[in-house]
Amino acid sequence: MDSHFDSCELLVALLAQYKVKTTTATSATEALEIIQQTPPDLLISEIILPDDDGYSLIGKVKAWETNHGVQIPAIAVTVCAKHSDRIQALAAGFCRHLAKPINIEELIATMACVTEQAQDCQQTLVNSQL
Repeated sequence: MDSHFDSCELLVALLAQYKVKTTTATSATEALEIIQQTPPDLLISEIILPDDDGYSLIGKVKAWETNHGVQIPAIAVTVCAKHSDRIQALAAGFCRHLAKPINIEELIATMACVTEQAQDCQQTLVNSQL
C-alpha cells in the first residue's frame, strides 16, 4: 500500500512481472478493510499514509491477527529511510524495512523470506496443537 498512486501502480506492475497477485489500497482505513475481508499472504506498506500512518496500521493489523488467529507478515517500503525509522518500523511489527527507491530483486527476495518464515511459524503452531 502506498499513498502515492503512481508509486503503487509501478510496484504493482513490477510485481506482476514476477506473477505476484496484488490488491492495492490508498489509505490505512482501506487497507484494514481489505485485510479483514480477505487476509493477504503479505502486507507491503508505506509509513506515510494520508489518513493514518503505517505504524498505526501495523498495530491495528497485529491486533486483528491476534483476535483471528492469523499471521500476516508485513514489509515497510518507505521514504522514511533513517536508522531510527527502521528501528521504529520493526518495533511496531513490520518484519522488514526497505527504503525507497527499492531494488525489485531485493523486494522479491525479502517477500519470499518473510512469507516462508510466516509459513514455518504457522506450521509450527499447527503441529503444536496436534
